[in-house]
Amino acid sequence: MKLKEDDKAIVQKWLQDRCGNMRCHACGNGQWNLLDISTLQIGIDLHTTRFFYHGGIPFISISCVNCGYVMQFNPAVMGIKPDEPAKEEITTENE
Repeated sequence: MKLKEDDKAIVQKWLQDRCGNMRCHACGNGQWNLLDISTLQIGIDLHTTRFFYHGGIPFISISCVNCGYVMQFNPAVMGIKPDEPAKEEITTENE
């Protein structure tokens, strides 16, 4: 899922206000990229091999520009609510 430009600005301000001097745990670098993907899928239906999108955990990821280390943050704490995934149309055999 892609973050909207307004949400990106909220994330950047939130991180600057609360984590302004944050350093990478792996290499010590202080420069980060904001990643667009903001939902982790945690379930899979073994019969259909499809993911449970409603079972995902939303998060905001940033990646160290030097080594690629990724940190995750809760978007709800930042005031961001991810978009709902598209609902699949359900049909019955009688239709």
